[in-house]
Amino acid sequence: MPPAPHRPFPHGPADTASRRARRNARRRGTAATQFAIIAFPLFVLLMGVMEAAWQLATGAGLDHAALRASRYGMTGANTPPSWQTQGQGQNLPTCRSNNIRWLITRSTGWLIRDNADLTIATAAWGGVGGAGSGSGTSGAGAGGQIVSYTITYRQPFVTGGIARLLWGTDGFTHRAFLMVKNEPFDNVPC
Repeated sequence: MPPAPHRPFPHGPADTASRRARRNARRRGTAATQFAIIAFPLFVLLMGVMEAAWQLATGAGLDHAALRASRYGMTGANTPPSWQTQGQGQNLPTCRSNNIRWLITRSTGWLIRDNADLTIATAAWGGVGGAGSGSGTSGAGAGGQIVSYTITYRQPFVTGGIARLLWGTDGFTHRAFLMVKNEPFDNVPC
């Protein structure tokens, strides 16, 4: 009996093509399953990184603004510094205490808003001996006094409802504290 002729496709070309189609379909299903498994944790990670970056930027901005405001406050000036008033109208604050709040919002490029979420507490003491103890006198102080600045800002979460579900609140509270000695100026605090 003669040997059987060699056939490149043992079950025929149509049968091989259908096997390839089934194998490719299984691969597509595997890729979709793998994506579904990875997508949610990746999304949560990206949202967490975005939220952390937003809150870190707010904290750094508040620290910068507190430093600028305390430097201004210790000079005793009642008008804002010229680098802040360029391009501004005539509605500038004329009191040092109001200017401190004004400077905080301007120093951050409006990252920190002047609303109910921003609180500024200043207290002044006559000398180093009593500074920090007790309540001190409210305000930015007179010349030569020790003044503490406590600036608190509540920044809403950028991720909104997702962060609210995780932490049970709608924002993060940032706080900056500085204590400085006023220069010996003659201006009366307003």
